[in-house]
Amino acid sequence: MKRNTNQDICLYEKRIIFQETIRGWSIVIMPDNILIDNYEHGFPHIHPDRVMIKTKTLYETLFIVKAHIEKYKKVELDLLREELLK
Repeated sequence: MKRNTNQDICLYEKRIIFQETIRGWSIVIMPDNILIDNYEHGFPHIHPDRVMIKTKTLYETLFIVKAHIEKYKKVELDLLREELLK
């Protein structure tokens, strides 16, 4: 049996969809189509270039994403990438 916790949050016209499974976790920011996950490579990374991010857990990464959207009221991809890589 698969364990899957698929949830979503709506903030400032953005939908953050996140899930955690036995194999790993992922966060998708819609409608910007930004994917952050730890599938396949074994380390948390942001797509499309698969740059490794500093956080290791779903909820730690989700906190940074939510704080970013609350601060800017939108997704500034370059700034979000910097916040995740620090």
